Amino acid sequence: MEREGIDFIYLFINKLRDMMKIVQKEIEDWIKPYATIVGDTIEVDETLKVENPFRYFLRLTIPNNFDSYAVALHSFWINNKIPNEEIRELNYDEELPEEDFDRIKWGEFFSKKGKVFEFEKANKLIINFYKQFNQMNNELFPGEGLMDKEHLNSLIDIVKRIYGNQEIEVYYNLLSTKNWKKDRIYKGRISDLYQLFDNEELQLTPSLIYPNDKKWVVNTDYDLPFSFIGGERKLIDELVQRNENEIFKLKY
Repeated sequence: MEREGIDFIYLFINKLRDMMKIVQKEIEDWIKPYATIVGDTIEVDETLKVENPFRYFLRLTIPNNFDSYAVALHSFWINNKIPNEEIRELNYDEELPEEDFDRIKWGEFFSKKGKVFEFEKANKLIINFYKQFNQMNNELFPGEGLMDKEHLNSLIDIVKRIYGNQEIEVYYNLLSTKNWKKDRIYKGRISDLYQLFDNEELQLTPSLIYPNDKKWVVNTDYDLPFSFIGGERKLIDELVQRNENEIFKLKY
């Protein structure tokens, strides 16, 4: 019985070591200038914002030192429980119960609207792209600063398989927290990133995720309805493959 008690204590201590912990430090220098598009700390040719907005925002949020890059589109959401005869233009004062909504890809949403979604053409209109539709009471448009948990889950799985259970840092801009008072940085293992998804003090998904070895980074700016990823080609290729028509490769 004593041995079992000691084993339990060791397991408990090891679990505590693996938990995501808040740390008092600054974002690592190599990614800090790209932490938010507000403030324009990175200079990017403004003409690119019209020609290819995805690449414009990619350059604002990810440094040019990776093999490969991708953009993850935050999902639309549809409430299929509302009868067709009750669907109407949304009154923005009414609250929509999120648990009644199902995740839907951009292409599927456009198909519902009688439109064709083409990623190659869409990037030229992306700044107001999804706003071309009037939002109805059975729809939720892509969340700004809210990367899909499905995309993050696949990132965790792929990173663990390729690199092992890496030590990572996770940054939340203050606007991604519930109280909007202070930025937060957590440190832990990639396998424990799940812990932050249900943290009651956080209202969005992480603003930045990066490992100590700098082999990849994910940036979810709170002003954008899509997230950017930089990393080794094998990581990006598998993310795109696993998230077909949701995560797309980009040229820098």
